[in-house]
Amino acid sequence: MKKMFFAIFAAGLAVFTLGPGDARADATTTLITQPGASSSTCSITAGDLAVIKTIQENTSLSYLDELQQELTARKNLLSKTIQCAETDAEQAKENLDNVTVDPGFDNLKNQLSDRLSSAISYYDLQLQKVGVAGISGTESIAKETLSWRQDNYAPLSENVLNFVTWSTNQTLFTTAQSRLAQIDNLAASPLFSESTDVQNDYEEAATSLKTAEDENAAAKTAFAQSLSPDQSLLFIKQSLDSLSSTYQHFFDISNLIQSLLPH
Repeated sequence: MKKMFFAIFAAGLAVFTLGPGDARADATTTLITQPGASSSTCSITAGDLAVIKTIQENTSLSYLDELQQELTARKNLLSKTIQCAETDAEQAKENLDNVTVDPGFDNLKNQLSDRLSSAISYYDLQLQKVGVAGISGTESIAKETLSWRQDNYAPLSENVLNFVTWSTNQTLFTTAQSRLAQIDNLAASPLFSESTDVQNDYEEAATSLKTAEDENAAAKTAFAQSLSPDQSLLFIKQSLDSLSSTYQHFFDISNLIQSLLPH
C-alpha cells in the first residue's frame, strides 16, 4: 500500500506544485509521502490529490470561493493524512502489545507502548487543530507534523518494528537449540561417532548457532542500550543469516544420517 501511495503522489506532484509567485509552500504533500503516514486502511486516492489543482484551475470561481474551496480540500486531505499516520501508530501499538517478550524486557516493551500512545495523542491534537485552521494554518500544521514525525515517530516506529521482530524470532533460536541437542545425541551414538562428515557438520552447526546466538544477544543489548534502529536491525539480520547456515548444516546432517543407516 505504501509503495502504491508513493506512486500516486509522484504522479500527482504537479497538482500540488503551487504556481510561480505563490508564497505558500506545501508541506502537506510532503507529509503524505513519508513512511508511516499511510497504512492499509488509508483512503487517500489519486482523486484526493487532484482536487486542489482542479479548484485552482477553475476560472469560474471568484477569488473568495476559490480560497474557501481550497481550504476545505486542504483540510480534508491533511485530516486524512494525519488519520492515516494515527492508524499506523495504533497498529504498531497493537502489534507490540500482543507480542510475548523476554520477562527482562517487559519494561522496555511498556516504554515503547507508552511512547506510541503519546504519538496517537499527538496526532489527535493535530487533527483538532486542523478543524479550526486557515490555509496558512494547514500549512503550518503539516510542517509541524512532518518535522515531529521525522524526528520522533520514524525512529520510534523502526525500534518498535525491530523489537517485535526480534521478540518473535526467539522461538527460532529455541527450536534450533533443541534440534542441535538431538543431533548431538545422534552424533555421539556408535553408529555415527566414527563418521568424519557427520562430526564436521555437527561442529559447524554448533559454531554457526553460537554465532547466531551471539548476534541475537547483541540485538538484545542494542535495545537495552537504546542504540539506533539501524544497529539493532543489523544484528537481527546477521543473526538470521547465521541461523540459516545452522539449519543448512542440520539438513546436510540429516542427509548424511539417512545415507549411513542400514538399508
